[in-house]
Amino acid sequence: MSRLDVYTAVHKMQRARLFELTVEAGKTDPADPVAAARLAAAVDALADELVAHGEHEERFIHPVLRVQASGLADALEVAHVELDTRLDELRHASATQAAAGDDPNLLYRALAGFTAAYLEHLAVEESQALPALWQGCGDDELMGVLVSFKGSRSDTENLTSVLAQLPTLNPPEITRMAAVGLAGSAPEVAELLATVLDPGQLGALRASLPGKGVKA
Repeated sequence: MSRLDVYTAVHKMQRARLFELTVEAGKTDPADPVAAARLAAAVDALADELVAHGEHEERFIHPVLRVQASGLADALEVAHVELDTRLDELRHASATQAAAGDDPNLLYRALAGFTAAYLEHLAVEESQALPALWQGCGDDELMGVLVSFKGSRSDTENLTSVLAQLPTLNPPEITRMAAVGLAGSAPEVAELLATVLDPGQLGALRASLPGKGVKA
């Protein structure tokens, strides 16, 4: 039986965004002020999102994790501080390149370096923190963590997060998340899903939800 996973779905989205943004930084023309400004804005937005994500983990997941593995919870919070410092450095690199552009690969290298560090952090959460949570907590308790987190945000924030994560998930994950994360009539849900899923993902979801009105 598959256990409730409080980490992997959002981590998949974060990995995808970091990979895509790093590739974009590598090919953006530094002589194009519009493209450079757009890239800088994307870096700032992602940095804000990652800082908020760390704060959410510390508020909702770490109190539960600390009961099972206090040292690991402390280590993850230290890592969050270190990653926030690196995000400040990334913002500086972004602003520097947008303003000067002397080194066309300045931001690309900074993004690649941060991505490498962030991937290691995600690996620790998934390979150490998640098993610790599974060992000490039932799925009802973990669902309570997710419900508390969802309740701390607006409906718009929750829906935006779900729609951002769905394209990075595999079909069973999409089915589970769509079932609990999307409310509304079947046509409205189908329209939303059609905007974010590729045909293969949408087809797999339709097959798993017969009679639900989700059309490929």
